Amino acid sequence: MPLPASSPALISFRRQQLLVDFSSLRHARLDGVFVTITPGEPSLWSAVLFVRKGPYAPAVLRFHISFPPSYPSLPPLVTFSTDVFHPLLTPLTTYTYTTGSSDTDTVSATDDERLPPGGFSLRHGFPQWFGRARPSAASSRDVSGSGLGTPAAIHTPNLPIAKDATQLPVHLSAVATSPTAHVSIVGVLDYIRSTFNDEQVLDSIAIEAAANPSAYHAWRAYRAAALHTQHSSPTSPTTDSQASSQGRSTQGSTLVRNRRPGEWNWEGVWEERVRKAVKASLSEPVLFGGAAGEDVIRFRNGDEEMMAKMQKQLESLVPRAAEI
Repeated sequence: MPLPASSPALISFRRQQLLVDFSSLRHARLDGVFVTITPGEPSLWSAVLFVRKGPYAPAVLRFHISFPPSYPSLPPLVTFSTDVFHPLLTPLTTYTYTTGSSDTDTVSATDDERLPPGGFSLRHGFPQWFGRARPSAASSRDVSGSGLGTPAAIHTPNLPIAKDATQLPVHLSAVATSPTAHVSIVGVLDYIRSTFNDEQVLDSIAIEAAANPSAYHAWRAYRAAALHTQHSSPTSPTTDSQASSQGRSTQGSTLVRNRRPGEWNWEGVWEERVRKAVKASLSEPVLFGGAAGEDVIRFRNGDEEMMAKMQKQLESLVPRAAEI
């Protein structure tokens, strides 16, 4: 007879398993990812991601991982405290994303399917965790506030996108298609990192998995030229200018606020929003000031002399760690 989820023995076992998972990070190759566990609470981890390459470099991003009692049957909740414009991140200022919504539906979902502000969607990388996933009826979803500052309408280029995990880059596809029992936290962290430093991963995201449809459309517009080059087809002769002309002629009398996000002009939006987010993440108040709040991981603003001293201390610890 299986133990109930609230059984003290089962809770203790899961706490120990999380401690084992955390210990496994010591041997993981997660360049730029630093993780610590909350003292006395193994189900809550704090992490910092140093984006060292790719479209979001050189941002410094803080996030937390909260593990539900039924993990790994259910996915962990990943929440970013750094505000960044990203297709898989809900904005910190809104609470609009639901995993079961589409353009033709009213927004309704159970609480466990809803992402909080700053929530990171794992649906794209690990679809097996989301049994209610289904394609949306249209190519875009509207979100609260997503049209602010949007200029005249234009169709987002009709570019090919990945509909399943098999179209992820090779080094991630095996992780994404494995059963939930074999999804390690190392794999989750590696996937999160890849969504910030690998253009191919961002290109493979479908609108159904996007937590921020505005960022999704902005990224697609930013990558339009590269994706058209990679997936050019003689059977699709329509150009961006033709699509724009058709949009203006057939919808000229429609107000911009009534247009779907895919019909807005996203040119330059992604570059500007990400540039501001990266700059903000590197500012002194965010890195060293009170903006970090009660975060377990804190940074110290030191000079070269202090850095050299810390480096010597770390180097002295390496031989000791090898002996343990």
